[in-house]
Parts: sequence; structure tokens; C-alpha cells
Amino acid sequence: MFRLSSRLSNNTAAQAVQSVRALSNQTGLTAMVGSANMARMRGMTGVLAQSASYSSVPRQMTQQMTLKEVGIMDPYVIPEKENRPSLFNDYKTWIKYAKLRMRNTGMTAASTLGMCWKLKDFGITGRFMSESEEAYIGMNEAFAKGDRKYLEEICTPSMYAKLKGQLKDRVGRYEWKYHGLVEKPQIVSIRQGQIGGHVLIQMIVRLHSNQSMGVFDKKNKLIAGDLKKTVPVLEYLVFQRYITDPEDNWRILGKTAPSPVSS
Repeated sequence: MFRLSSRLSNNTAAQAVQSVRALSNQTGLTAMVGSANMARMRGMTGVLAQSASYSSVPRQMTQQMTLKEVGIMDPYVIPEKENRPSLFNDYKTWIKYAKLRMRNTGMTAASTLGMCWKLKDFGITGRFMSESEEAYIGMNEAFAKGDRKYLEEICTPSMYAKLKGQLKDRVGRYEWKYHGLVEKPQIVSIRQGQIGGHVLIQMIVRLHSNQSMGVFDKKNKLIAGDLKKTVPVLEYLVFQRYITDPEDNWRILGKTAPSPVSS
């Protein structure tokens, strides 16, 4: 599914986990996080920009690359429990929320059936969940180290372009540590689309983990963050794959956040 083994084999499992944790904090991969966590992390070192839209893809890109840059088909994410409307306090808003949730559940179920029918190696509760966490760790680790080659491999072109720009603009040396999951990864949305004769699948995965980050100057002096301070980070990553293309693999398309329900 993901092509991670070539990257992670150079470190022990523990080292990989630690490096990935540290990376997302320092690099700004926390842009995939909820607004509260994003604000907190930005105050420390500056967060990665959210996923690039389709319009951000340079026109000179190849036709194949353009095909992959369709943007997020449906960025809707159900609000976290504490932000959901109450049936008793706001009936109208709750009805709207209930309809959106039912729509998301129905579309996810339909897309899952279509995907599992075509994609025989997909394990929705096992293999993909563990590998999505590894991909998240790998992306953060590569960003912290400035490993553009691996970022280009694990991300779609638009996401890679965003991270590449962040790497050019950042100052200092970054260290990012990953301190494990707060909750197990969860798929909150699956969408299927037909594009140019190919079947595209996008999945939004909820990742809630503990991280720490530090930024150091040329003299190795800490100028931002604190590696000893663990911060809970909640992020929603969008993974993409053209399942009708046997050469394609799951890649990180970008990030999204819970959608507010207005009355």
C-alpha cells in the first residue's frame, strides 16, 4: 500500500516513531490539526499550510500530474463531540447536523463497497490504519530533516509543493518528537470518483497523537518550542489513490478540519 519500508528500515522502530513525532510539531504538519491545536502550534514555530487546491497546480505540469491534482472531493468532517449541536438546546441546527452525518455515513458506506470490490489488498481496520500512522510519521520526519525526496514520494504533487515552500521559508534547525497515539486512528470519510476513466478513492483519517517540537539556531540554542513539553495534536489527513492504476499507491493529499454546523 504505502511505500514506507525503504525509508523506515534505516532506523529502528522506536527511532522512527520518535523522529516522526518531533517532525510534525516542528515542521508545521500540524496544519492538518483542529483550529485550537493549530493556533497553539503556530505560536511555537509556524505550521505547514493546509493542502493546496487544484488551482494551485502550475499549468506546465504534466497531464498525469494534473489528473491527480483534483483537490479534496469532499472535505466534510463531522464535528468533534464537544462541538456538536444539542437536540434539546438547538433543534434546527441538530437536524441539519443529523442530515449531514447521515449523508456522510451513506456516501462512505457506498464508496467503501466500491473500493473493497476493486482493491483486494485493502484492510480497513488493520493494515491501512497502521500504515497511515507510519505515513504521517514519515512525512513529519522527512519535513523536519528537509528530506524533499521522501516528501515527494509520500505526498501528492500539490502537497509536496506546499511543504517544499515551507522548507524554503523556515529558519533554524527543527527537531520533532512523536510520543504515541492519544486515540487509535479512525477513518471518518471515504469518497470515490471517476476521473479520466480511472477510479479515485480519497479517505480522511483522524489522527490524534502527542508530540513535541523544538527549533534551534546555528549555535544550537533553542529559539522556539520545547522538546520536553508534550502537546496533543489532532489532525485529519486526506489520503488518495487511483485504485484502477496498479502502479499507484496511497499518498497524502492534504489536510482538512471538522466542519462547523451553523444554524
